[in-house]
Amino acid sequence: MKLRTISRFFALASALGFVLTAPARAQAPDPCSVFLCMASVSGFGTPTPACAPPIAVFHSIQIWSPAFNPSATAAARRAFLMACPGAAVPNQPILEAIIAQWGYIP
Repeated sequence: MKLRTISRFFALASALGFVLTAPARAQAPDPCSVFLCMASVSGFGTPTPACAPPIAVFHSIQIWSPAFNPSATAAARRAFLMACPGAAVPNQPILEAIIAQWGYIP
């Protein structure tokens, strides 16, 4: 009985050690990179292949209640982009262009 308990303990400890040393999953792009990439596809620059994940994050922000809610989606996307400090005051026209072109579509 005692040997079985010790074996389980070591198995659990080694599994936990593996989980803690495993590489972390890729994190979602920050709001500033999403803002820059969305600005580039909205005519304020040239999009690059590296913009695919940030653009996907922007389009993944959707509000369904129970059907798609365009105005709530646009508000959520605007709030996400406003988390970037540079999106507010100096770049307000770019932010409004992004929301006007891409904010209301699923």
